[in-house]
Amino acid sequence: MSVHSNSEVRLAVEDLVVEYATRSGTVYAVSEVSFDLKAGETLGVVGESGCGKSTMARAVLQLPAPKSGSVTFEGTDLTTLNPEQVRRLRPELQMVFQDPVSSLNPRRTVRQIVAEPLTIWRRGTRAERLARADDVLRAVGLNPDDYGDRKPTQLSGGQCQRVAIARALVAGAKVLVCDEPVSSLDVSLRATVLNMLEDLQAEFDLSILFIAHDLAVVKNISDRVMVMYLGKVVEIGDSESLYGAPAHPYTLALLESIPEPDPFAPEPRAAIAGDPPSPVNPPSGCRFRTRCPLAQEICARVEPRLTPVSDTHSVACHFPLISPPVEV
Repeated sequence: MSVHSNSEVRLAVEDLVVEYATRSGTVYAVSEVSFDLKAGETLGVVGESGCGKSTMARAVLQLPAPKSGSVTFEGTDLTTLNPEQVRRLRPELQMVFQDPVSSLNPRRTVRQIVAEPLTIWRRGTRAERLARADDVLRAVGLNPDDYGDRKPTQLSGGQCQRVAIARALVAGAKVLVCDEPVSSLDVSLRATVLNMLEDLQAEFDLSILFIAHDLAVVKNISDRVMVMYLGKVVEIGDSESLYGAPAHPYTLALLESIPEPDPFAPEPRAAIAGDPPSPVNPPSGCRFRTRCPLAQEICARVEPRLTPVSDTHSVACHFPLISPPVEV
């Protein structure tokens, strides 16, 4: 973890909304999501499958653009730009996908894949582009002499993910959106890739939006953590506070679901009953109320807003597990 409290805000997202029209009705995929991402910071995003994590991340990168809201990168609102203007910012805003193998061109060599962004933007001579690609390959732990001429099919999953990260960094990325980048890797490789990401963050001054469903992984790499449920942010705070004292019942249930390597460990105290509601017809008020053990009548009438429970920790709940600070 490398962020400092006085770091500049590199990416600011305000009231992001993503909706899709389907035959069944409108899918409310992401609803009024707001957060900041500072220079050198890692913000982890967690939640159940279908909660809108990946959709939110793609909307931040304008893939596609959101229905409403703003995404401000270093003072420029991406939602006000035309496609060509957004394209020119692409080298600084990059994404690392969940499946590393399918994200790489099987017909090209590793060196060609990594150098391709520089070729597209016509940066330097061919020799300079290949030299830059080799430098970045070394930074991600792949010797270009050994791996530069291989095809993706000749690499392991972890090696393919390193190539994908190198390709994202080669043109000077400042914001790296990692969409479940280690979920397809085995446990030993996960730790290696996560450690490499932390080293690269320090070397390249990266801001990382790290999406995962594995809370243990997110805790180890994130400075702050944002919890999403059915398209809404229900809690956001620094990693230590959120994991040490969760304020939302949903966050507590997620943390309780982390497997304990102890056959005599007690059953989770806050297991979530039922399935998430459909994003086509989300519940009124608090979207978690249909599964929340603390829900009362107000939860159906009034949507809770993010409210601070400390200087670095906010929760959207009428009955938070932590009392908000008393105003004097």
